[in-house]
Amino acid sequence: MINNNTLDGFFLYRIFCLLFALVFAFILCYLPIEQLVDRNNYLVYSSFSSEILSSRFNNGLISFLFNEPFWLFVNLFLSSVFSAENTVRIIIFFSTFITFYLVLANFEPKFLLLLLLFLFLPQVLKNNVIHLRQGLAIALFLVGWFSNNSKSKLFFLCLAALVHTSFIIVGFGMFLVDFLSRIRVSNGIKNLIYVVVGILIAIFGLVIASTFGARQAERYAEVSANISGFGFVFWSGVFFLYLSQGKDFVTRNSYSLFFILLYLATYFTLPVTGRVLESVLLIILLSSLELKKWKKLLFITVYTLYFFLNWLPRLGQPWFGWGISNY
Repeated sequence: MINNNTLDGFFLYRIFCLLFALVFAFILCYLPIEQLVDRNNYLVYSSFSSEILSSRFNNGLISFLFNEPFWLFVNLFLSSVFSAENTVRIIIFFSTFITFYLVLANFEPKFLLLLLLFLFLPQVLKNNVIHLRQGLAIALFLVGWFSNNSKSKLFFLCLAALVHTSFIIVGFGMFLVDFLSRIRVSNGIKNLIYVVVGILIAIFGLVIASTFGARQAERYAEVSANISGFGFVFWSGVFFLYLSQGKDFVTRNSYSLFFILLYLATYFTLPVTGRVLESVLLIILLSSLELKKWKKLLFITVYTLYFFLNWLPRLGQPWFGWGISNY
């Protein structure tokens, strides 16, 4: 039985999460648009969303659906009431608040410090600083993720895919994981299938995207994949640590394992793979909260090192490396 002190503490913690998310969302949305990379580009969406929608619809329904129409509808709706600049700021505020509140409020207070380290990882935080379209998609996805209703989960996943195309791959991955679990494929065979699927996506991903008219296909076809190896080593370690936790952990966190394997299988060949990982990065990191004893301690130690190694090169740079002069 939960006593009144426990209920009071839980309520106060939720209030803290609410206030923290509100304050930080205000801070991020009021950062100067003209000094941060990509924020000026989002003014174009809010200023010309109607024209862009019309142009993309003229390319055909399939191409229209694969080019983030809900993102444009959001901009069209907001810009009909607010200025272009305030439209961008509202999107930043909404995305940041939803993401921070849901992640903090859905777990026990004892995880607070670790959750903040997850949220402030540069690869996570930048989606609320410069990659605003992806940030909105992640916020919508998290609304569904933390819902107890399966229809809500599907609805918000679809909305996220109509805001950022990386969630089309995320949706496909989740469907594959659910299908293999439903037909009771063993974890070993699952992992083999995940690797094969990752290789196929690496080979044919951009071709398929181009076939459906996704505008990112041409852009990423001309970009070289990140082959520094740092991310590959770190996430390989996380994968094997998760795998070593046992069958029950693997079963409960199949999505996380799939997306790590997808990232590793496409790391050296598919430029877009990092963006897909970023879309589910919080989900993958949150899986670590279920690790036990020394494995959790090992993860926290290595992750903390990873966190600071990612921030270290940014210290002293304008806007922590997200300023226009840095790009």
